[in-house]
Amino acid sequence: MSALLLLFACWGDKTYVVQGTVVKVSAADEVILDHEEIPGFMGPMTMPFHVKDPSILAGLEPGDRVLARLEMEEAGGYLTRVRVTGHGAVPDYEEPGGTAPLRVGQVLPATEVVLADGSTTVIGEGQAKPTALTFLYTRCPMPEFCPATVARFQALQAAAGPDVRLLALTLDPAYDTPAVLTAFAEASSADPAIWQLGQSAALEDLVLRSGLIVVRNADDAAEIVHGIRVLVLDAKGALVERYDDHDWPVERVLTQLRTGEPLGI
Repeated sequence: MSALLLLFACWGDKTYVVQGTVVKVSAADEVILDHEEIPGFMGPMTMPFHVKDPSILAGLEPGDRVLARLEMEEAGGYLTRVRVTGHGAVPDYEEPGGTAPLRVGQVLPATEVVLADGSTTVIGEGQAKPTALTFLYTRCPMPEFCPATVARFQALQAAAGPDVRLLALTLDPAYDTPAVLTAFAEASSADPAIWQLGQSAALEDLVLRSGLIVVRNADDAAEIVHGIRVLVLDAKGALVERYDDHDWPVERVLTQLRTGEPLGI
């Protein structure tokens, strides 16, 4: 291992070394990398990475070979250092579909969801109740992501009543069958009168409308890299507020569900 790689590798249990090629700098705080295997974390793939300090992306060009430090926090993963080590061909990359994320006040188009018990429900326009919607998958290995979302929903459920709905959609419908989701719901103490789990044939559209980043490893179906997203929808299916980390306040979300007001408390 080179001295530079050794330096990048010695920063704690939740820090990883990323080696790859810049596909594009897609936003002030985001770069898309075609990366090699990240030992102990994920296989090779092309995916976006966020940064907290946009200045570390200054001067990066498509085709740059980079060595980067990825730090995992409760709110997600961030590159905190990027070093250019060379330059080569720009990898092929197909941009995601064109469905725009939902804006506050916009109504989510009516979308059918199949629940773990086999029944169907609607999310969006025509939905029955104000709803907090999130995404997860039962094989998620990262405690800062799906397990933390489950814990947050457990707290929300404890304070909620039958007039609101919590809904978690799986990002892994091939594995998360109704039987798997039912077992997961029971293990999570989900009260079906308040908190439901399910899957939707329109998952990719919902992901895009939620503004959620999801990257699937073509070589390992169990490996799904995703961000965090909770949508609060009012009784008409309109977006009240979108949360993208695990710090969202349970009482605020509960108030938003009850009142439909974006400022909540």
